[in-house]
Order: sequence, then structure tokens, then C-alpha cells
Amino acid sequence: MYNPRTVNRLRLAELVSAATRLPVIAVPLFLAVGVEAAGTRGLLWAVLCIFLTSGLSLLYLMYLTRSGKVSDPRAIPRVERVGPLRVVAALHAAAFVIVTLLGGPAELRAALLSYALATLGFVLVTPASNLSLHTAGVSGAAVCLAYVFGAWGLPAFALLPPVFWARLELGRHTLAELALGAFVGGGGTWISFHLIG
Repeated sequence: MYNPRTVNRLRLAELVSAATRLPVIAVPLFLAVGVEAAGTRGLLWAVLCIFLTSGLSLLYLMYLTRSGKVSDPRAIPRVERVGPLRVVAALHAAAFVIVTLLGGPAELRAALLSYALATLGFVLVTPASNLSLHTAGVSGAAVCLAYVFGAWGLPAFALLPPVFWARLELGRHTLAELALGAFVGGGGTWISFHLIG
């Protein structure tokens, strides 16, 4: 039986999920951090970071989808995740090395390292758990913004409850998987800023 309330809640959950995918979050995150770290020059560094992380990751995802190696790019089953996550972790590690060798701003290097560490954490934990990339991305971005902008970055943590709700509403994760994702993303970012800072 058709229930408009259920349909509207699911649609809202899908919108929240779509808006908080890692590549979508990375674009404004890198731009804001780049500008704060180095002004106009930081904007160019941010564009390079976006290309090396989200850009190359999305191209790789398109390849996986077209070749049939991934059935649904919006909901990759756990058994299909480990291989792609290894490649994405390598892309992020390479981006960190490239931007470091080129003398990029410390804040952007820390953000890149956090992506590499979080993705490596996913590679290690995914065989045992379907932890949430969404909560990892939002948590990592919030920790990054808090480090870079201080108290002005703290409101980013307000995105976590809607993401938890949306992923639960869509039946994609358990509460434990969401919490573990947030821990891996936020923890990787915290470690990165302590190592680089």
C-alpha cells in the first residue's frame, strides 16, 4: 500500500545521502581549507587536491561500473568494496605525496593524509563490517574544519545526526556501522592533523 509519508521520508533520506557522499563533501572542504590556508594560491592547491582525490576516484568508479566489476555505484556491496578501496587509498596516498613534494599547504596535506588513512582503515575493517563511508566522510570533514577554522568549524558536526538518520532510514547500515564509520573518519583526520601540524 502506498504511504506518502514513507515515500517522503525515504526521498529525504536519499537526498541527505546523496549530498553527503565523500566526493561531494570533498569539493567544498578542500576549497574552504585551501583558501583559509593560502588565500587565492590555496584555491589552486585545492583544485589539484580535488582532481587527485575525488576526480580520479570518480573516474575509477566509472570504469568499475562500465566494466561490470561494480553492480551499483551508489550501494557497493561489502564483497565488492575491498579492491576498489585499496585503489582509492593508493590514490589518496599518492595525492598526499604529490602535494607534499610540491610544497602544498600543511592543512591540505593533513586533509589528504586523513583521506588516505581513513580509506586504509576501511580496507582493513570492511571484511568484518559494513562501516559507513558517509559518516566517515562527514566526521572527517567536521574534524578537519574544526582544526582549520577553530570554533567556526564546529557546526559541521551538526551534519552527523541527519546522516545517521538517513543511512538508518534507507536500511544501509546498523547504528554500530555508522558509529564505526564516524570513528574511522574522524580518528583518521585527528591523527593526520597531529602528524602534520
